[in-house]
Amino acid sequence: RNQDEHIIWMGDFNRHHPMWELEHNTHLFTAVNLDAAGVLINLLSLYNLTQALPAGLATLEASNTKNHTRPDNVFCSESLEHAFTQCDVKYHLRP
Repeated sequence: RNQDEHIIWMGDFNRHHPMWELEHNTHLFTAVNLDAAGVLINLLSLYNLTQALPAGLATLEASNTKNHTRPDNVFCSESLEHAFTQCDVKYHLRP
């Protein structure tokens, strides 16, 4: 890819991996989930993208259990890392 390109990937990837998921969610680190996250991690490497959000930041509160997880993420070109200064998760605003 062109080094002058700026890339941002953000959204609900629904991938669970120790690189970003909260430590207490080890039950989510099944072989199937880790394999699925591996595909994403390989793409991040291919496009030289970094994780913009800090590891362990929950982006979802489960409705029934109130467990916090991290299915959502933000990845970007290294040149854009400085552009992300804050992430606020407002659980009460979820649909």
